[in-house]
Amino acid sequence: MKKLIFLGAAAGFALTATGPAFAADLPPQMPVKASFVQRFTWTSCYLGAHVGGGWAKEHVTDPVLLVQDNAGLGGAGFTTGGPTTIGVNQSGAVIGGQIGCDYEFPSNLVLGVEGAVSGATMKGSRLVGLPDSPPDTALVSVKTDFMPTLTARMGYAVDHWLFYGKGGVAWASNKYSVVGTFNGGAGLGLPFDFEGLSVRTGWTAGAGVEWAFADDWSARLEYDYYDFGTHTATMNDAVNGPGPLSFKTTMQMVKLGVNFHVWGWQ
Repeated sequence: MKKLIFLGAAAGFALTATGPAFAADLPPQMPVKASFVQRFTWTSCYLGAHVGGGWAKEHVTDPVLLVQDNAGLGGAGFTTGGPTTIGVNQSGAVIGGQIGCDYEFPSNLVLGVEGAVSGATMKGSRLVGLPDSPPDTALVSVKTDFMPTLTARMGYAVDHWLFYGKGGVAWASNKYSVVGTFNGGAGLGLPFDFEGLSVRTGWTAGAGVEWAFADDWSARLEYDYYDFGTHTATMNDAVNGPGPLSFKTTMQMVKLGVNFHVWGWQ
């Protein structure tokens, strides 16, 4: 019995003495590798579509002159006392597409360029009285059906969100008409149907917010303002001849869009 106790104590002493040496022979512990998460970036090119609504204000000068004087429908004694300017409000839906590229700097500043085209159903009309032959009236109508833009945009990125402003050049395709019947106070019954076309050039500015909701997809909400200045269109009537009509146009749009980003996001 004493012999067994002696052997056990000896074995324990040996293990205690050799423990540090054995531990020194073990391989060092491997460091834990830190996980790497790539920073989200708005650097990309994209292709997308949008839908929305548009509103425009037209200041039209002078449909009375066009009907009563320029075309000579009232004869030699029919002259207007001065320019008559009326307001015509347009409204309608817009639908279209956009293509562009953005670059995000380390400071989260985002710069980009975008081209867009919108088709529109915007239209409006207003009756204007002909003062030299009451109660005769002319129906003045304006339509906007096509709007391309080329803009630069600048924004600030907050992870998957982008807050931006934009500005550039815009074009608008417009159709105008002035129609009615000129009675001259004596039941003459002379119809008139003036029509005109123009492609306007102006400027646009806007702002919006865009959200990247998937790896390659983003959605945006945008407001845009347009100013096309004053333009004189030639109005043509097959019977009564041509005449000028002046239009001063401002426009607003709200658009909801979606973009597919084709490179640079991951």
